[in-house]
Amino acid sequence: MHWILSTPSSAGPDASWLEPFVPGTRHSFQRVPGVYHHDRSRKQTNTEQWRDYFTHGRNTWAARKASLGRTGIITLFPQLPVTVGLHKRLSRRHTPLLAWTFNLGSLYGGHKRRLARFALAGVDRFIVHSRREIQSYSEWLDLPPERFRFVPLQRPVQAIEHPEDDRRPFVLAMGSAHRDYRLFLGVMGDLGYPTIVVAGAHALAGLSIPSNVEVRHRLSIAECNRLTQQARINVVPVDNPATASGQVTLIDAMMYGRPTVATHSIGTEDYAQDGITADLVAHGNPRAMKEAIRTLWEDAPRRATLGAAARHYVETCLSDDAAGRTLASVLDELEDQWPD
Repeated sequence: MHWILSTPSSAGPDASWLEPFVPGTRHSFQRVPGVYHHDRSRKQTNTEQWRDYFTHGRNTWAARKASLGRTGIITLFPQLPVTVGLHKRLSRRHTPLLAWTFNLGSLYGGHKRRLARFALAGVDRFIVHSRREIQSYSEWLDLPPERFRFVPLQRPVQAIEHPEDDRRPFVLAMGSAHRDYRLFLGVMGDLGYPTIVVAGAHALAGLSIPSNVEVRHRLSIAECNRLTQQARINVVPVDNPATASGQVTLIDAMMYGRPTVATHSIGTEDYAQDGITADLVAHGNPRAMKEAIRTLWEDAPRRATLGAAARHYVETCLSDDAAGRTLASVLDELEDQWPD
């Protein structure tokens, strides 16, 4: 089957995602990139951004109509399957639609939920990156759980280029989506360790920043990666009981071999083995977080052991090669189920 890949990226048509890692020659791919920025840190999608997604969805569907033979569509992130799903539902065409990286920041009601239920009924398989999201999304969309599949979130494994900053050690917390910075800042204020927080202004609005905490905004990916590697400890404080948050930040810290403390949550429980690849602490428990950070800060051998195990896990289980094999099996399944 021929697959049209609809992804929000300014990359050219020859750019790749997981296509090079799909084994065999059973499937072919055609990319329909978007020429806009997909900001994963924003609190919600505004009208102008939805206009970009609807334009991209229209272009994707036009590419589908122009394609000869058996053709399916793969989308990335949750906005595009809504726009492409609308075209599919309204056209009543039997086109396989795979929604990869389907992750909602929150579950909403009213007309937004009604629109989502109508459009996303056209999706044949949702790929989610935490197991507990299967049940919550199934109930929210009133769709059978069989349409959802958990696949670990893959990350291209990068080389470790920067050592830990031993001369000026610091704790790092990064990210904006559903972070529990109120709890984290209170903990770090008590501990007094030098701390850097990288987050959007909305994630810290109304919070008191302790004197030992430095806040940074709008860093490049390279700058974020450098800080992740140089930090003595990475912390991912999460406040989201309904959907997954913090996965990318956690995985990146583990990929760079850094010891990490994270809130036990929907977004972290499938990726960190507590006490082996990261330390997980209970949601809303400042005493547990403080003790986990303090213990790691003072124990260099354990930091090294935790970081090495984390790096090995990412290389073994979350690589592009592993995700490519899983993608192939999902596409095989969808093609085999589709009538000629």
